[in-house]
Amino acid sequence: MLTFGLLLTVGVFFWIYFLWSRRRLYMLHAKVPGPLGLPILGIAAEYLILNKRKMTTRTKYLDMYGSTVLLWVGPDPFVVTRDPKIAEEVLLSSECINRSSHAADAIARSAGDGLFTLKGPKWIERRKQMNPTFKHNILLSFLPIFNAETKTLVSLLDTYVGHGEKEILNDIVRWSFRIATQTTVGTDIKHEENFKNDTILRSYQSLLQLMTMNVLMPFTQNKIISTLCGYEDQRMRAASNIQKMITKILDKKLNSKPEGTSQPEINSVINRAIELFRNGQIPYEHVQGECSSIVVAAFETTGLTVCHTLTLLAMYPQYQDTVFEELKDLFPTAGDFEVTYEDLQKMVYLERVLNETLRLIPSVPFAPRETLQDFRLSNGVLIPKGVTIGIDIFNTHRNPEVWGPDAAKFNPDNFLPDNVRDRHPYAFLPFSKGKRNCIGWKYGLMSSKLALAKILRNFKIRTSFRYEDLVFVDNIGMKLAQSPGLDFQRRT
Repeated sequence: MLTFGLLLTVGVFFWIYFLWSRRRLYMLHAKVPGPLGLPILGIAAEYLILNKRKMTTRTKYLDMYGSTVLLWVGPDPFVVTRDPKIAEEVLLSSECINRSSHAADAIARSAGDGLFTLKGPKWIERRKQMNPTFKHNILLSFLPIFNAETKTLVSLLDTYVGHGEKEILNDIVRWSFRIATQTTVGTDIKHEENFKNDTILRSYQSLLQLMTMNVLMPFTQNKIISTLCGYEDQRMRAASNIQKMITKILDKKLNSKPEGTSQPEINSVINRAIELFRNGQIPYEHVQGECSSIVVAAFETTGLTVCHTLTLLAMYPQYQDTVFEELKDLFPTAGDFEVTYEDLQKMVYLERVLNETLRLIPSVPFAPRETLQDFRLSNGVLIPKGVTIGIDIFNTHRNPEVWGPDAAKFNPDNFLPDNVRDRHPYAFLPFSKGKRNCIGWKYGLMSSKLALAKILRNFKIRTSFRYEDLVFVDNIGMKLAQSPGLDFQRRT
């Protein structure tokens, strides 16, 4: 009896200490409204199990409590906002420059360390080192790859003509993966058997699934849990396939002499990373990490953007016809044609359609930032050090206080110059903004526009799926619960 009483006393003491150590988090909840959820679990059960990660979970609470809320996911509090003003404060602050540890650790476990996982001053230095890789002239050098791979994609889509509605997401993602890998590690990869038979693509997709799970359920990052559930074996197999491929290409390049001494070879990520490695500025494993993480960041997001744009235009044929007329003026003859940078600049209406797609279905729906120090918002709320502030991009883009009562409707006129000028600059942030914006955002827009131009000039696209029936699922890269089938008819 005495032993039980002693254990009970010790237990109560540690519980009180636990609550006291987290007092600042509970004080934060007193300042920022939001649901308490279940004990220990918070809203995790509702979000993961009942709603199956549907975007409506956060939308419901933002509509209920206001544009900035506090959500408990397990024992951890997350401040979530769709307020452009708060988003600007967070994304411009040096105190919020780090991605959340959950997200960074998940990426590092699967893709290795690099630009997407480094923190603080190390990230700032790496960003400066890698910026030359995405200069304008470098992006222009990728156009032949974009054109060639899109020609192959158009040929594939042509085989679908007359066969009814087909799900094309996998085809579009494969196209995107092929351009992402070639522009990252070089066109030599086309000769690799594991590249040609899609083994590497499947390995990357496997890692992306694990990353998503590790971010949404951080306890799965635990080595013991991961091993018992079979996730560790899955991760190691996929990572090994990718590492072998990159190492083979790396070693070949490292054993060859640089082509010049006055200017470093920086026409792809791998060449820039090798240059930094040769100069002793980054370790070998970071060369691998940069290559792998850039491919991860580029291929699925670009593929999703193109697929979602085609889907929305199939649902709204009046806008598709306007895009077609613009493209027909640029390319009078259907079939295969080369798209130049000058052509891309003339696709004004297509760009508005692309931006409206990224508004309604952003490729990355959530941008988590972790506070390096206590961080005070302009509304006076103090966010304690180590707390994650999430910019809810999906709901920021649909915030009725900014976009009006028709915020959820597809309307490319939202991006007419006058409408853009009158809106808060952080109301639209598909590639994030501020200090840690997406390094490859121009790459993404260029490759997406080029692919859309070739597809929409050659095909009229229809679908029986209604926009109102789309269900949006939270993910590292935005997903639809059901990907609508598309019907292709040739244009002349």
